[in-house]
Amino acid sequence: MVVGMSGGVDSTAAAALLQKKGYEVIGMTMALSTPASRCCSEQDVHDARRMAHKLGILHYVIPMHGPFQERVIAYFASEYAAGRTPNPCAVCNPAIKFGELLRKAREAGGELLATGHYARITRDPGNGRFLLRRGRERGKDQSYFLARLSQEALGWTLFPVGGFPKAKIRGLAESLGLDVSRKRDSQDVCFVPDSGVLSYLESLRGSPFPPGPIRDRPGRLLGEHRGIAGYTIGQRRGLGIAAKNPLYVTGIDAESNTVFVGEEKELYGDACLASDPNWIAEGDIPETLRAHVRIRYKHRAAKALIEKRDGGTIRIRFDRPQRAVTPGQLAVFYRGDVVLGSAWIDSVLNLS
Repeated sequence: MVVGMSGGVDSTAAAALLQKKGYEVIGMTMALSTPASRCCSEQDVHDARRMAHKLGILHYVIPMHGPFQERVIAYFASEYAAGRTPNPCAVCNPAIKFGELLRKAREAGGELLATGHYARITRDPGNGRFLLRRGRERGKDQSYFLARLSQEALGWTLFPVGGFPKAKIRGLAESLGLDVSRKRDSQDVCFVPDSGVLSYLESLRGSPFPPGPIRDRPGRLLGEHRGIAGYTIGQRRGLGIAAKNPLYVTGIDAESNTVFVGEEKELYGDACLASDPNWIAEGDIPETLRAHVRIRYKHRAAKALIEKRDGGTIRIRFDRPQRAVTPGQLAVFYRGDVVLGSAWIDSVLNLS
């Protein structure tokens, strides 16, 4: 059994739980070689190595700098340049953790790849498909970020901590004398330094993003932005505009290099178009499907009707308008605690 060890409490506890069940465990840690990274950093690699030694298991460090740069960071930069807000964790999981790392685990003869994600995998007795389910503790559930995984990846994956509350996992690690039991969880995008997204992206491209106009929807010029990569839908702070009522970013047009703003009521959308659906629970869906939809990780799932369209795209019609539906983010579809699938949000619609 191979465990992807990140150097944190969750993956360390996953390795310990599997050991207790009698598995022969091998630890693998990805090295991303990004100096500002708060995930898979040099310190995390060091912590993972120490925890593997503490558990008495073999441990290997797997260089992933090249694939991570090509598949995640390049995507991150190109999405912002296109006026969209990327979701790098949802891309990293299928491409890197359950792509490249899973391949390494299989080459090493691993029976399965286990990680410390808070989610669960079961199998549908009717159609035999692997089902991705929410983690038992809703506040820690990570199924949203795993909704791009394929059936093959799910079939080779195990989430040992997904059925436990976080407090119990920390308690287990502490009882075993594993000093990562109090290590803080990683937050936000793990590879962006404290200087912020705009500064990081400008360092990648080697030049500043051009400034441009900030306008309201009728087209009135209200100010100047510092580069579209520094803005996202729903943003209020940092606009530099004096107005009677609070203003929020309501749209970004990369072609004209324009940031649009408006009052909060303008943030709500009745529907959105989404592309590249990944269906998990079923190989396909009927022409229409009722589901609960999350449009970002912290979003409370909303009831919606999902409709097939030509070209493999779908339209998501919410029962009630949703705030700050954001192109580039992932829409994830649930029925109860089962992830039905996901698709990338392309545009927002107002049908009323």
